[in-house]
Parts: sequence; structure tokens; C-alpha cells
Amino acid sequence: MLGWEYPPRFAGGLGKASQGIARGLAALGTEVLFVLPSFRPRRAAPRLRVTGAREWLLQGRNPISSRQPSGAGRLGLLSVPARLRPYQAPARGAGPGASRATVAGAGAGDTATGLYGSGLGREVTRFALHVGRLAARTRADLIHAHDWMSFPAALAAAAPRSLPVFLHVHSTEYDRSGEAVNPAIAEIERVALERAAHIFAVSHYTANVLISRYGIPGEKITVVYNAPDDEIFSLDAALGVQGSTRPHWIVFLGRLTFQKGPDHFLHAASRVAQMNHEARFLVCGSGDMLPALRALAGSLGIAERVEFRGFLQPAAVDRLLSRARLLVMPSVSEPFGLVALEALRCGTPVILSKQSGVREVLGHSLQVDFWDHEKLAEQMLAVLRLPVLATQLVEEGREQLVRLSWEESAQRVLTAYAQVTGIPTAGITAR
Repeated sequence: MLGWEYPPRFAGGLGKASQGIARGLAALGTEVLFVLPSFRPRRAAPRLRVTGAREWLLQGRNPISSRQPSGAGRLGLLSVPARLRPYQAPARGAGPGASRATVAGAGAGDTATGLYGSGLGREVTRFALHVGRLAARTRADLIHAHDWMSFPAALAAAAPRSLPVFLHVHSTEYDRSGEAVNPAIAEIERVALERAAHIFAVSHYTANVLISRYGIPGEKITVVYNAPDDEIFSLDAALGVQGSTRPHWIVFLGRLTFQKGPDHFLHAASRVAQMNHEARFLVCGSGDMLPALRALAGSLGIAERVEFRGFLQPAAVDRLLSRARLLVMPSVSEPFGLVALEALRCGTPVILSKQSGVREVLGHSLQVDFWDHEKLAEQMLAVLRLPVLATQLVEEGREQLVRLSWEESAQRVLTAYAQVTGIPTAGITAR
């Protein structure tokens, strides 16, 4: 299994989802090797190890050793690790839009504007080179890759023995950039999706994007929903701070990028601020829009009511969500939206964008088009004014969460493995 995020190394929900699927598969008896760029090797769970491509090479061994040919895996020649960073961080003091830098080496070496820092394409290629050489010396039944930066590595790993490739799509370039896509990255996605034996999408919303934007046949896609992570959230702690006794914090939690809609959050917040003088707006996350968002808060006259808290580690997210009155997810295009499940586990009601996949599993929730600032503000005010509504949203949301688990999602993955490869589920080794 290939990816570029895995706790504690992650920038958002992708790392948590990758971990959830990997652990779920391991719990079902599948041998899983999860390979990341430059990651300290450690044992993550029974039948599951996590390692970095460089570390794996230098160790000269394959953690799934029971099927490893004698003497294989001794390739200690490639020592330069790939350092994959999904988004370019804005330079200190940079103006609005400063991080929409060039992407050097994306795909075939093209240069295009986008959210990605310079040289990312070269690191993607380097990671693929490492993994391709490793795969030639190990044995696995299939390759499973999470999101576009690991797709070239998946194709390289599959090539030596023509292994089936399974791609897990957590987000597409059209989600991240709208119509202003980076053509090189969109092409990487398109080529990999066409070559894949099968594709996992985190929602029907995402499956429809794959069909409409990339021309992928629907029968090639299995929807596998994300699930809440029991290890991060403590319901007992969350229940200690009930709705009406919480501070009037309304939270945005996510990357500060076009896709997540933080500017729409602030526009709605300015309307709420006029009607509720206790409300405070917490913007949590990092990204290229930070300078522009600070300026927007000032122009809307709510700078003193908005707090930019930056990127939060999981424990800090848990504490914040267990105290907030409301989480707002105003995404322009959200394949899933794991943070909504996290909020409900912490006893916090959510307002969802209608342009999100998570609404497919949270039917009993407040939902609004991301661009409808007036209606979004009305819903925010309603939750603040009506504790009974907040309680009802949390209780109904938690009832829906009961149907979601990583093991159930992993079972859907394992079933697709078996259908495509013809190998009984108990005998599959995934990498």
C-alpha cells in the first residue's frame, strides 16, 4: 500500500483515512506493507508495518518476510528520500495568492501554476523510482495507492510482475483547484485511473467526478466511506462539556485553500456577528489563502471576532471540538469530509456543504450550498440560539455514525481485491 501521509505524519484527513483502511485490512487478516516517503519504520498494528522507501532500502529487507525470496531486497543504492508535500506553504509576509507557485517537474517536467510548491513533480518521480526498484525484489499480490502523488509509484511497482493496481481516490485535481486545474497533475490522475484494475472512491460524489471528468466507467469504481477514528476521540471527555455551557465558538477546520471554502465561512460569519455579539469564529488550518483571509476579515469588520489558530495536531483538534458550539464545513468541493464525523464524536453539531460526500452518510444534518452565505448564517444562528436543535443534530448524527467503521470499509476493499484478482480474501498480500 502506497501513500504520502500516515499518522503522525499527515496534513489532514487523508492520513487518518489511509491508516484506517490499512489497519482495517490488517484486522481482517490481510498482510499489508504501507510504504511512504522518508518515514521512520515502526510497527503500527498486527500484520501491518509502516516504513519509508529510503529506510526500507537501507535496511535491505521486506517487512512482509514470510513470502520474501531468500537474499532479495538488498538494494541499498537509492539513498535520497522523496519529500512529498501536498501544498506549498506561504512564505512569511507573503501577500494574497503568493503560494500559487510554479510546479516544476510535474508530470513530464512541465511547469504550471497551482497550489503545489516547486519541485514536487520531481519528488513524485523520485518516490516512484524508489518504489519501482523495491517492488522488483519483493512479492505482493497487488498494489493499493492513495491519491495522485503515489499513483506513479503504484504503476512503477506493478510493472515488474504486472500486478493489479487499486487506486484510492480521496480527492481529485478538480476538487482542489476547480476549473483552474494543473494540467500535468490532472493528466497523472487520468493516466493512472485508466490503467488501474479498480478504483475506490470515498463517496458517490467523488465517483461521479471520476465518471464525468475522467471518463471512468462506473463499474470500475467501488465507493468506500471513511469512518470515525476511535483512537483520537474520547466520548467521555466530549460529554463533559455540553452544548449550552460551551463558549460561542464557531469553527472552520481544514486547509485554507479554495477547495475548503474558508472565505465563504467568513462571509457568513460577518452576518452572524451582526446578530450575535457573543459569537467568535475560529479558523483552524494552514494554506495559501491565509493572507487573503486575514485581509477579508478586516474588510468585513470582524477581524477582532476571528481567531486564526493555524494547523492543529489531533489532540488539539479533539480538545477544540469538544468545546466548540458548531463546526461549519463550507467546502466548494469535498470528496468526503472526515472532520464532520470527528465533530459529532466530540458532541459538536455540524453544518455541511451540499457539495460534499459526507452528507451521503449524514442525512440528518443541516446542509447548505457553499455560496449561499445568507442561508449559512441563518443556520449558524439557529444552532446558537436553539440548544435543543444542537442536541438533536448531535444525537441523530451519532446514530448514523454507528453504521460506519474502518473494518466495514476494509471489508469492501477486500471484497473488491478478491473479485478483481481471483485470490481468496484470506490469502491476499497488499502493498
